[in-house]
Amino acid sequence: MTLNVFDICREGTHVLGPGNRYVIWVQGCRQRCPHCMTPESRDMDSGTVIDTGDLAADIVLARGIDGITVSGGEPFLQAEALADLLSRVRASRPEMTVIVYTGYTFAELQAMEGAGKLIALSDIIIDGRYIDRLNDNRGIRGSGNQRVIAVTGRLDAYIPEMESGARKQQMVANPDGTFSSIGVPPRGNLKQ
Repeated sequence: MTLNVFDICREGTHVLGPGNRYVIWVQGCRQRCPHCMTPESRDMDSGTVIDTGDLAADIVLARGIDGITVSGGEPFLQAEALADLLSRVRASRPEMTVIVYTGYTFAELQAMEGAGKLIALSDIIIDGRYIDRLNDNRGIRGSGNQRVIAVTGRLDAYIPEMESGARKQQMVANPDGTFSSIGVPPRGNLKQ
């Protein structure tokens, strides 16, 4: 099975959930939220196609990684491939926690065909469309309408910080010599 990916942070980051997290930004989104944090990930026909078995092996072998955060694009447009990936990782590393961002509400996800397995493999789902005027510069959610939903309870102790803690960002060097910022930026830093 394959997954269409926009970008990956293999080294891990502490800004998109508790612990050191392997981050996957999937490619493709139909929501078109104004002031999207990663508008480059919207195009359904771009990205890099990666075998889920190969990516799972990379995650399992990554040292010092405590969990996985999946963002986008829209992860639930590739729910089956992500569920395959996460099932493979959990078979070897059951302690890894999973956070998934989505532009859909949790109720929409529950009614969405094919979403159930990805929901079940997630510890936290951050749901809802990004609304720039509701960006309160708090937590790891983009705007105040988005909810940090505990699916398993494994990350319950971190929910207050995820909802309203201080925002953090990390700069990473890209192979081409440019830099990218990881994390949820403050309101007003995204202009389209």
